[in-house]
Amino acid sequence: MRRVVGYVILCIIVILTEGCSSDASEISDIALDTAVAIDYDQKSKQYTFTTFCVLPSNSSQEKTGAFTKWITSETGSTLLEAGKKMRAHAGKNVIFQHNKFFIIGEDAARYSLYEVVDYLTRKREFRITSYLIISKGQASSKLKFKTESGDIISDDLLGQIRNNKLLGQSSPIILKDFVNLYANPHRGFVTASLVVNPSQTKIKDVLVLSGGAVIYKERLVGWLDGKDIVVVNILSNKKIWRNLEFPENIKSKSDFDFTSIFHVINSEIQSEFRNGMPVMKVIMKFNVTVESVNQNIDVTNSEVIKQMEEAATEHMEQALKNSLDHFRRDLKVDILGFSDILIQHQPTGWKTIQKEWENIYPTVPIEIHTSVIIDKAGMTTSIGGAH
Repeated sequence: MRRVVGYVILCIIVILTEGCSSDASEISDIALDTAVAIDYDQKSKQYTFTTFCVLPSNSSQEKTGAFTKWITSETGSTLLEAGKKMRAHAGKNVIFQHNKFFIIGEDAARYSLYEVVDYLTRKREFRITSYLIISKGQASSKLKFKTESGDIISDDLLGQIRNNKLLGQSSPIILKDFVNLYANPHRGFVTASLVVNPSQTKIKDVLVLSGGAVIYKERLVGWLDGKDIVVVNILSNKKIWRNLEFPENIKSKSDFDFTSIFHVINSEIQSEFRNGMPVMKVIMKFNVTVESVNQNIDVTNSEVIKQMEEAATEHMEQALKNSLDHFRRDLKVDILGFSDILIQHQPTGWKTIQKEWENIYPTVPIEIHTSVIIDKAGMTTSIGGAH
């Protein structure tokens, strides 16, 4: 019995003291993917799979945390083939657990988005918390751009997402949320778009998350500019609007202009049926901080404050109306999820119109009710011009 026990202990010691397995990956063999770009060529029916990786340093002589950027790409008749060819030819073990972005090229989003989404959701190594964004033009070329911050592209884009609360002109969503909205047959939705803008400080162009890509019936159908995206965010995304502060330039009836920062206090969309047809009500409440005025104004005067509040209210009502009309009459896509609201709050009425919703939506009346309260008017009692 003692021999048996001794033998077992010896085996345990051998196992615990055994060297690294031949299957283990050395640091020098690993490439950490941080962003993937997917393109599709409609003529050749070929997919291109491109990965932006960082190679962690394994040398004690190098600066701690130093990275080397590395981009590799392959094509194939399917995404699976393109991805496998990329990994086979990479010369590194590409790890996707650190991925932060899936950047989908414009043609892939228009003509093959179903295949792209199917591939991304079937691969268990891809993170469902990665952001899925649509690139204007080719996606793979965007990975070669240098960022204005000098950081790697994925970290720079994450910084832009964090700072989006300052403008609200982008609408990034993660893969999980994209998939949940993707299959809805009655409504569309918006995800962030990646565009190239001239740098304000450098000669070369830079990548910016601005505006949005409209997805409907499993494909890209159009684009929205930043102002429209602000409306999308303040009407449909509480995670964003509760922290959002966006600037607006306003002209009053007394012919003075002022710039204000808007904070959403409440955002609500209600529904009802009148004469068998749906009517939507948009209810918005804002607090406003006045940042600048183009002439000398006494902000202690209640009449001046009232004029400014009325001007700000009319300004926002018009901005909401312009965007909502664009969504209904130009795009003809239920971006804000009116159908979801009707399904939840007007189930009986919805059943009578759901088959014709695509035709009914562009004609749905929308009542807009907006209120604005000037919370702060700067740190002085008289702003704008000489005091």
